[in-house]
Amino acid sequence: MATAVQLHETPDVERHRSGHGRRRERLKVSLPVQVQPFDARFIDIIDVGEVSDFTRDGLYFSTCMPHYFRGMRLIVTFPFGDQASAHKRFLATIVRMEDRDDGSLGVAVRFLL
Repeated sequence: MATAVQLHETPDVERHRSGHGRRRERLKVSLPVQVQPFDARFIDIIDVGEVSDFTRDGLYFSTCMPHYFRGMRLIVTFPFGDQASAHKRFLATIVRMEDRDDGSLGVAVRFLL
């Protein structure tokens, strides 16, 4: 028997604000993500980063790997790890990158499929 669940807004959900370019609410989390370049030149590189927020259209993760570039296509497995009950794979493209205060790289991706 299916049960309906009503979600209430919490401080962990960031709403769209004019000028931020966001179309969807972002859910703040801290979960592992496996990222592998779709490009054959980098196919042997498999990275495990940490997602800090996501929507149904994409996600933002941090990594210390230097090989990423804007427009790069990726195979993203999220959620990832032994604790995840199901792993979902997405084709994605990098839409934004930023250097973070802790020395890591922040990468925003949009799902293509």
